[in-house]
Amino acid sequence: MRPTSDRPERGLRFRTVTRSRDYKNAVRGPLLSLGSVSPGVDRTVAKYYAFEVARSAHLAGPVWVLFLLSRGVSYTGIGLLDVAFSVTVLVAEVPTGYVGDRVGRRRALLLGTVGNAVGSVLFAFGRSLPTFLVAYVVLAVSRTFVSGSDSAWLYDVLQARTGEETFTRVRGRGQALGLVASGVAAVAGGLLGSVDLSWPWLASGLVIGLAVPVVATFPTPAAVEREADGDSTGERADDAGDPDAADAHPDDGGDEGEGTDEDPDALAVAWRLLTGRLRWFVAYTGVFGAVMSVVDFFVQPVTRDAVEGVSASLGLSVDAVVVIGLVYAAFTVVSAAVTANADRVRGAVGLGGYFRLAPPALGVALAAVVVVPGAAVPGFFVMRAVRSLTEPLQGQYVNDRTPSVGRATTLSAVAMAHSLLAVPFEVGGGRLADAVGPATTVAAVGVVLAVVAVPLGVAQFGRDR
Repeated sequence: MRPTSDRPERGLRFRTVTRSRDYKNAVRGPLLSLGSVSPGVDRTVAKYYAFEVARSAHLAGPVWVLFLLSRGVSYTGIGLLDVAFSVTVLVAEVPTGYVGDRVGRRRALLLGTVGNAVGSVLFAFGRSLPTFLVAYVVLAVSRTFVSGSDSAWLYDVLQARTGEETFTRVRGRGQALGLVASGVAAVAGGLLGSVDLSWPWLASGLVIGLAVPVVATFPTPAAVEREADGDSTGERADDAGDPDAADAHPDDGGDEGEGTDEDPDALAVAWRLLTGRLRWFVAYTGVFGAVMSVVDFFVQPVTRDAVEGVSASLGLSVDAVVVIGLVYAAFTVVSAAVTANADRVRGAVGLGGYFRLAPPALGVALAAVVVVPGAAVPGFFVMRAVRSLTEPLQGQYVNDRTPSVGRATTLSAVAMAHSLLAVPFEVGGGRLADAVGPATTVAAVGVVLAVVAVPLGVAQFGRDR
C-alpha cells in the first residue's frame, strides 16, 4: 500500500482524463487568484484550498517503506499490506459512497478526514503487522469516504452560486496547491524522518487533523444557494436543525437517458469490450501498472543504499533520509510537469504509439539496474514521469473506445481488473526482495515488463491502427 498521497491509484484512475488540462490551467494562472469566482464563495473556495493543502501534505510519503522495515515488517509483509489496502478500497467504495449520498457529502468528507488523521497516528505507534493492517484498513476506508465526495461537493457548491463553469479552474488550482504542499511535505518529512521515522506519521496526522474544523465548516450547496437568494439566515424550516439534510438523499432520477433501465445494456457493453477489443489492453496496462506499483516498494531502500554508497566513496556524511525527502519533492515537480504536457505527448506520438513504446522502454530502464546500479535513481524518475503520463492517456484510450452506455461500468471493471492483476506482482515482488534484495528485484520486474510488453503490445496494437 501507499498509505499516502504518493500511492498510485489502482487502475490508474480513469477519472483523471481531464487532469492534464486542470494542471495546465492552474500553472498558467496565479494559484491563489479567484478570478471570476463570486466574492460570496471566496471563503468557501479558500476553505477548499486549505483542505487540499492539508490532505496533500503527507510527510510520511518519503519514509513509509523505511518505517515499516524499521518495525520488522518484511517486503512480503509490505506487499500483503498493499493488497489488503486495495481489497478494502474495492469492497468499501460502494458502501461508503452510498453512506455519503445518504448523510451528505460534507459529513462523508468529515468522516474521511478524521479517519485519515486517526490512521496516520495509529500508524506511527504500530509495532507489528496486525497493528499496521488495522491502520491500513482505517486509511483505506477513510480514503473511500473522501474519494469522489470532494469533487462532487465542490461542483455542487460552485454550481449553486457561480455556475459549474468555474469548477475546472478552482479544482485545477486546488490540485496545483496540493502538489506544492506535497513537495514541501516531502522535504519536511525527510528532515523529520532523519530524526525518527515515526515523526512524519505523527506530523501527517496533525496536519490532516487541522483540516477537520475546516471541513466541519464547509457549507452545503443548499446553504450557498439560499445565501445567493438573499436568505441571510441560511436555514429553512425543513432542515433548520440539520444543515446537511439538503445535501443528503440526492435526486434519484439522474440525468436524462441515465437510469436503471440501461443497467443491463451497460453490463452487456462492458462485458463485450473487456472480452473483446479491450481485453489485451486491460492485460497490457494492468501488468504495466502492477510493475510500477511493485517498484514503488523499493524506491526508498534502493535510494538510501545509493546515497550511503556515494557518501562513503566520497568521504562525506550525508543523511540518506533527508536526500530521499528531496527526491520525493523532485518527483512531485516531475509529475506536475509531465501531466501538464500529456496532451502534447498524445499529439506527438499518438495514444497507440505511446503505449507501444513506454512499457518496454521502462522495462529496459529498470532492468539496467542490474548492470549499472547507479541507474536506479534516474530510473525511478523515469518511472514517475511515465506513470504521470500514463494516467490521463490510458483513460483517454479507454474512453475513446467505449460508448456512452456502459462507459462507467467498463471503467470500473478495468480498475478492478488492474487491482486483481497487481496482487501476484505485489506479493511475489515482496517475496523476491526478501530473498535477493530490492535492487535485484527492481531489475527482475523490469525484465518481466520488457518481455511481457512486447507480445501483449503486438496483440493489442498490431490490429489497432
